[in-house]
Amino acid sequence: MVEDTLKMYEDVYDGDWVERKMEDNTLRTLIKIYNVMAFASYFCKSYSMIVYFTCKAVQLSLRNGICEHTPLSLIHFTSVVTKDDDAVLY
Repeated sequence: MVEDTLKMYEDVYDGDWVERKMEDNTLRTLIKIYNVMAFASYFCKSYSMIVYFTCKAVQLSLRNGICEHTPLSLIHFTSVVTKDDDAVLY
């Protein structure tokens, strides 16, 4: 799932992704829920759930634009990528 998210990031990086705003309140709420679930998974010590919810939040932002919850999603994603022993940072 991390590899898919990194690939999606590479695909939209050069585009106008940062300039697009997420207008849909339902999607913004969903990203917030994903962030909360990733945070709760940390305390449950479930690394696979942290990865899942973090990647879903980042993928949603990459597809639909940024909102006020995107920075936290990207911070979570950075911690997931750097914690992974097989992570390859470009």
